[in-house]
Amino acid sequence: MPYTKEFLEEMASAQDTFVWESPLWEAHPRSSRWYWWMALVVVLFFGYALFTANYLFAFIVILTGIILVLAGNEAPRRGLVQIGHNGIVYDGTFYLYEKIHDFALVYQPPELKLLYIQPKNALKPRLRIELEDQDPILLRNHLKTYIDENTVLRGEHYSDIFARLLKL
Repeated sequence: MPYTKEFLEEMASAQDTFVWESPLWEAHPRSSRWYWWMALVVVLFFGYALFTANYLFAFIVILTGIILVLAGNEAPRRGLVQIGHNGIVYDGTFYLYEKIHDFALVYQPPELKLLYIQPKNALKPRLRIELEDQDPILLRNHLKTYIDENTVLRGEHYSDIFARLLKL
């Protein structure tokens, strides 16, 4: 039986065991050199698209370049993280524990202090939450009582490493 919207909102507001604010995405400082390299890549892909008469690809390349420049300069917004006995609220979205597949804590201070949440629904993205000043041991023990822990993941996901290297 699906829950009513009012019931879910009431449950979400009751998640107060762990509460903190976290950046919603990781910001990567970009130098002018990075912009020159990206411009070169865009020009090369655009030239290839025109050479092969693939105009849709050319449009996508230009659009991607514009989005990288505009969205990449935006400072990360901070979102509220609430973890309680019924689920996790991340930036206003409530994830019931029954809809979460597993979690993983990557704690290698001072560089990495992350909580990964993998929803059961394959169409929903994996959550990457920075722990800030939260105690990882207390958080891990709390989450283990409700959902499985991914013990295989010891470091960052490759997609996060790739994004950091390319400053995306």
